[in-house]
Amino acid sequence: MDTEKGTYPERQVVPSQDGHDTDHSSDDHAAGSAPKAEEQTYDDRKAWVTVAASSLTMFVYLGVIYSWGILQVKLVETTGSSLTTLTFVGSMATSFMICFSIVSDKIISRIGYRLAALIGGLFMGLGEVLASFTTHHVVALFFLHGLVFGLGGGLCIFVSATRLLLGLQMSYVPLAQAMTTNIISYQSVSTAPMGLFKKHKALAMGFVFGGGSLGSAIMSVVANYLVKDLGVSWTFRILGFVLWGVSIPASYFLPRRITSGKKPSRQLQWYRFKEPRFLLLVGGTVLSCFPLFIPPYFIPIFSRSMGYTKEIGIIILACWNLASTLGRVVAGWVADTFLGPVESLAICMLFMALSSLIVWPLSSSIGIFSVYLIFNGIGCGAFFSLTPIAVSATFGGENTLSIIPVVWTTWFCGFFFVSHSMP
Repeated sequence: MDTEKGTYPERQVVPSQDGHDTDHSSDDHAAGSAPKAEEQTYDDRKAWVTVAASSLTMFVYLGVIYSWGILQVKLVETTGSSLTTLTFVGSMATSFMICFSIVSDKIISRIGYRLAALIGGLFMGLGEVLASFTTHHVVALFFLHGLVFGLGGGLCIFVSATRLLLGLQMSYVPLAQAMTTNIISYQSVSTAPMGLFKKHKALAMGFVFGGGSLGSAIMSVVANYLVKDLGVSWTFRILGFVLWGVSIPASYFLPRRITSGKKPSRQLQWYRFKEPRFLLLVGGTVLSCFPLFIPPYFIPIFSRSMGYTKEIGIIILACWNLASTLGRVVAGWVADTFLGPVESLAICMLFMALSSLIVWPLSSSIGIFSVYLIFNGIGCGAFFSLTPIAVSATFGGENTLSIIPVVWTTWFCGFFFVSHSMP
């Protein structure tokens, strides 16, 4: 920004590989001032190890998030609180996945990916283990599951997602510009154009976020049997130990950080709110956030209203999560191969809208409800994995990590208030 004139420098827009105009507003500064750093490359094995570690963290984190709908039914009995209040606790934990992203990015820029993921994993497990001793006190659950677990999860999620974006950003810019710029948590360094992935960008993100959906499907079923056989307190403890046992070792396989001789400051690109295409992207994704967590919280309840047992309701929820897993992986492949990330994201948002507006209200039988589960699960799952790719394709890979925290922060209302407002 020109401090004397109070204006931003003219941004260069070039066509990207998928046909969309791509913004490279930060290229000139990075190319002209960034010192040369030691070349750092990631071969296929290291790239996919990073994907696996991130996917495992997502597996346990979202597995716990999506199991809350089962835990809260039992907590109604132990706490004496209403289902709406307990849904509020779950919404609080979920919202930190989004609203903590700006703070998470600053933490990562200081201590690196590995240590940030380690701290996040410690907090996640600690929140659940301590919550196991307070299952009769809803206020303590707000603090331990909502805040402690939520903060740790928000940090881990940002590490898992942004680590993949480091590779994605190289792929939607011309090679000559990619050779000059690479952004690692607000650090601009000069490196060779070797991101984590070139051909399978969206597919890699699909596997990372798909791990979360798979964890949701498996852990929700497991949590149901744990609550039934061991009680809600021991279920919290076991979930906490699982979080520690998976996320802490997985953090070791993430890179510490990439350093350079100079660390120029980099601001979040709040000025994007002046751009119509950014407002369109933010507006569309914010509205899409409102129905995202209604299905996992209320599918078991809706299933029981249809006359099915609790166990059948859990299986139905697992089917929705499996459809979400399929959507994240397949949508990533489609975005890489056929349609591009923006078009794929638009189709998935259409799946979410039409399934909720048309199919769910007509779901008087398991057959019609299955149609809803498939299309809504695919749409909701792909929404998470495709949004960062769409941002990269639209605004330029080198701007992605300066825009994603801004976009994710705007999602807070949809994540926090909607499930709490449901009857």
